[in-house]
Amino acid sequence: MNASGTCMEDKTIRFAEYIIAGLGLAISIYLTLYHYAGVPLVCSDSGIINCASVLNSPYAYVFGIPVAVFGIIFFLAMLALLFINSMDAILIWNLIGIGTVVYLLDIERLVGHVCAWCTAVHIIVMVLLMLSLYRMIEKK
Repeated sequence: MNASGTCMEDKTIRFAEYIIAGLGLAISIYLTLYHYAGVPLVCSDSGIINCASVLNSPYAYVFGIPVAVFGIIFFLAMLALLFINSMDAILIWNLIGIGTVVYLLDIERLVGHVCAWCTAVHIIVMVLLMLSLYRMIEKK
C-alpha cells in the first residue's frame, strides 16, 4: 500500500484495463469503418479464417446496425466505468460482454468461418473480465 491507501498493483491493473479496452475500441472502430467507409479489411479471405465472410453475413447486423458499432458502445462504456472505478458495474458489464462473446462465437460457427479481428475482440473481453475479477478478489 502507498501513502494514499491504494495498492500500486491495483493502479497498474487499472492502467492495463484502460489500454486493453482502448485496443478493443480501436478494433471496433476499424471494423465499423469497414462497414460504413469501405476501409479495406486486412484479414485472410480464404480458409477457416475469413473475416469478410463473417463481417458480410446477415448475422453481422442487429437491427441493420453492424455488430462492430455495438463494440464501440461496449468499449466506451467500459472506459467510462473504469474511470469511475465502480467494481460491481465493471463486473456486470464484463459478464454482459462475455455473454455477447458466447453468442458471437456461435454465430461464427453458423457462418462456418472465423474472423481474426472478432477473435481479438473476444480475447480482449475475456482478459478484461479476468482483470476485473482479480481486482475484486484482491480488494477483499
